Amino acid sequence: MIRTLFWASRPVSWVNTAYPFAAAAILTGGLPAWLVVLGVVFFLVPYNLAMYGINDVFDFASDLRNPRKGGVEGSVLGDPAVRRRVLAWSVLLPVPFVAVLAGWSAMRGEWAAVLVLAVSLFAVVAYSWAGLRFKERPFLDAATSATHFVSPAVYGLVLAGATPTPALAALLGAFFLW
Repeated sequence: MIRTLFWASRPVSWVNTAYPFAAAAILTGGLPAWLVVLGVVFFLVPYNLAMYGINDVFDFASDLRNPRKGGVEGSVLGDPAVRRRVLAWSVLLPVPFVAVLAGWSAMRGEWAAVLVLAVSLFAVVAYSWAGLRFKERPFLDAATSATHFVSPAVYGLVLAGATPTPALAALLGAFFLW
């Protein structure tokens, strides 16, 4: 199961979410080191497992026919029991991280950080989850995908109390469009 979860989390993509958070949080400064480390670990593995594990569970039928699946570009989860376990881990592993990150912000009255984290997690779920499947809607597909990678940076900035400026908004907007 650990091997399945590892591949489902797309380790080749871990840096795409952990680095934007780390860069934003560290460059803004002012956060306790433990909180930065916790955020990096969260955006490194649990966030990616949620994003890609949920995707692999709900895309299993098409993944069986996709020659890119079965390695760095995603798992093939044909067995229903494996899909249930991957879904459970994808949903439950992030919970303690989110509880600490959101709880720390809430105790400090930093509701904007809680909101950004909630939007980020909603985008992770909405992209693939049956009934939502934003990946099947042209504009929502692109916007949700961009949110997956930009929101960790936005979260790091908001969590660290960065001052919003036009230059920062332009930078994040360019990252989103890229």
